[in-house]
Amino acid sequence: MVDPHQDTAVPASGQRLRPYTLTGGRTRPAYELQLDTLLAARPVPAEVDLGPEGERIRWLCATPLAVAEIAFHLGQPVQVAKILAADLLHLHALAVAESDGGPDRELLEKVLVGLRAL
Repeated sequence: MVDPHQDTAVPASGQRLRPYTLTGGRTRPAYELQLDTLLAARPVPAEVDLGPEGERIRWLCATPLAVAEIAFHLGQPVQVAKILAADLLHLHALAVAESDGGPDRELLEKVLVGLRAL
């Protein structure tokens, strides 16, 4: 079972995996992902092997999670998280979560008025 609270990807030998090992030497993701792109886990057939990092990302994304947060939980650079997440998007193990359209403009205007009043 994957421990989602583990801060780095650690193989059985106890040494941390290098980023190029996790990505297979790739430096660019197959999909354009931003730091704030929300990703959500999707069901996958049991015979699909996502590897330990893929399973961990899916577990983390049980509730929608931003790419930057995935990188933090993996203890890897954001670019590595983008590549791994793009792989999972390609396998349909993740989906880009729908956003609510951004911040409420009325609320932002009220905050601005309050700040100006200080």
